[in-house]
Amino acid sequence: MLSKILYILLALLILMVLITVHEFGHYIAGKIFKFKINEFAIGFGKPIYKKVKKSGEVFSVRILPLGGFCAFEGEDEDNPGKDAFNSKPAWQRLIVLFSGVFFNFIFGVLTSAIYLMVAGYGVPVISATRNEISAQNLLVGDKIIAVNNKTIEAYRPVNDILAKYAEDQTITLTIEREGQQFDLQINKVNSSTGYFYVADATNINNNLYKKVGDIYVKVELDEFRTTIMNAPVTEDEQKGTLPDLATTYYREVTGEDGVKAFKAYTFEDMVKDKVLVLSGKGLSLGIVYYQVGESYGFFESLLKAWPFAFYICGVILSALGGLFTGATTIAEMGGTLTTISVIAEYSAINPLVILYLFPMLSLNLAIFNILPIPALDGARMLFVLWEAITKKPVNRKVEGWIHTIGLFVLLGLVIFLDVYHIFIMPLLS
Repeated sequence: MLSKILYILLALLILMVLITVHEFGHYIAGKIFKFKINEFAIGFGKPIYKKVKKSGEVFSVRILPLGGFCAFEGEDEDNPGKDAFNSKPAWQRLIVLFSGVFFNFIFGVLTSAIYLMVAGYGVPVISATRNEISAQNLLVGDKIIAVNNKTIEAYRPVNDILAKYAEDQTITLTIEREGQQFDLQINKVNSSTGYFYVADATNINNNLYKKVGDIYVKVELDEFRTTIMNAPVTEDEQKGTLPDLATTYYREVTGEDGVKAFKAYTFEDMVKDKVLVLSGKGLSLGIVYYQVGESYGFFESLLKAWPFAFYICGVILSALGGLFTGATTIAEMGGTLTTISVIAEYSAINPLVILYLFPMLSLNLAIFNILPIPALDGARMLFVLWEAITKKPVNRKVEGWIHTIGLFVLLGLVIFLDVYHIFIMPLLS
């Protein structure tokens, strides 16, 4: 219970760091152009810390760690005083509004570099083959270095490359085997049944046991992979059925009292923890692989961080586009509480996830804020652009009402998504 609370606090801290970076972007740009800033606040609600500068500018930390703001003088006034927001040229206001997004993007790139230095990227290593074509060409332990001359990178994972090829297309895999590299050609085949495979070896390696008599014996990873791959799976079209094996597996856990004990680790637990994943039916290369980490050096990480950040942006934009095509469902969306819960859950499973969350969430925040949705920076920029083109601003009261309504709609959506995840989804499952 205590560890869960700590991970939730960590998730809150991550979100607050990213929001502070965003608002700091507005703040720095405002300072450069000498905008009058009334307050820079971390959080919402009642201030629990406040410092007032001689200029009258206020820095505050507020009780609700779910946001923040940089309040400029005269943002919603028609005739503001000197150095107020709406007294400044349109191009300066556009830069100030865009700077929050820009800071989030740069922060996303920098944290991507840190993630790539520490975690590196995954190189696929074949753990099993599932059809005759694969079995004739590929061996367990082969590394896939490239697909059709496209090298596997953090920003170019093997799944994304393979997904582009159809059944009748020949795919050339560059394989590394016992220190030698060579090319093999393979075609996708139609798989009539799904099968389970080990997707997260870190949660299995060195902490999986089976009971032999009264003794707990450690299970080797390769042995467990073979068992899983050979386990029959029923033909449930929707989600498959877990393998029905006689062996019960265990993990060594430490209780809150500090006492170590062996706890049953069921297949349901493994699927929930994403240790085991059920492959889909349909087109497949007929291989199953796990990924081993390959490290980037310091300077290489700085270079690779840029395409990696753009790759993450592409994933986010694809998910947003899915809202209009139906590819992204409500179950895949979440509000603030859901986000915090997911961050805490995944951080507990694998600490390296924490490093990935910084660039992913920072870039997510950048993209979301640039959208032309009332109350967000993107919509505010549109109003400034309209003023720059027409030489006449939209009525400030009307604009204020538009942003206020937009804010309430966004808050309502966030609350609905959290209620859906916390209360409705459990009832539907």
